[in-house]
Amino acid sequence: MSAVKPLPKRRASSQERIDRILDATTTLLSQRSLADLSIYAIAAQADIPPSSVYHFFPQLTDVLAALAQRVFAELDAVLGAAPLDFEPASWMDLIERMEDRFQQYYQTHPAARELLLGAHELVGVRQADRHHDSLLGDSLRRYLARYYQLPALPADVDVFTLAMQAADKLLATAHQQYGELTVPLCREAKRMMVAYLGLYLPPVLPRVSSPPGSVEAADGADFPHS
Repeated sequence: MSAVKPLPKRRASSQERIDRILDATTTLLSQRSLADLSIYAIAAQADIPPSSVYHFFPQLTDVLAALAQRVFAELDAVLGAAPLDFEPASWMDLIERMEDRFQQYYQTHPAARELLLGAHELVGVRQADRHHDSLLGDSLRRYLARYYQLPALPADVDVFTLAMQAADKLLATAHQQYGELTVPLCREAKRMMVAYLGLYLPPVLPRVSSPPGSVEAADGADFPHS
């Protein structure tokens, strides 16, 4: 049986065209709602023929799905770039700091806000977002485990994923009602995360014996991408 030939690499010019399309979509979503988006508007913003967009993305949902993957990678980077050299006062302090980082990302990326927090029901994007939430929730758990010894947690639910999703619901409410993430709802999103996790984590957790980044603490060093 002959060996399967590897798929040919995408030509650089094709990838550049795709990046141009996604950049144009990002620009448009920073200025308008997803409901006002179209292939023709994206083509005009990218200064390319609509047929070029259709060549790579037969439907608008395909463009948005590709853009969602870019946003997921950026959200992974937010957590992956979390500093290791600070001393949190408590696990609550650490959770609030991480939620601050995610909120700052959304504050400075209006297109990501509209795509993930906007009032739309694009099934593909929503399903991908839920899958990515589970990966990000696991990363958050392992990040917390760099500093603290976690107790036994429920096996039938992922409490870290649920905490993040609950916070995102409040951020979505802010975006959909006010077009921005308001200070009160950002504050309440952090409180919601801490309060929910507080059902499973005691106020004081024992610290890990090895400093973050050491070999012993390496279990939390990698952050999965969707």
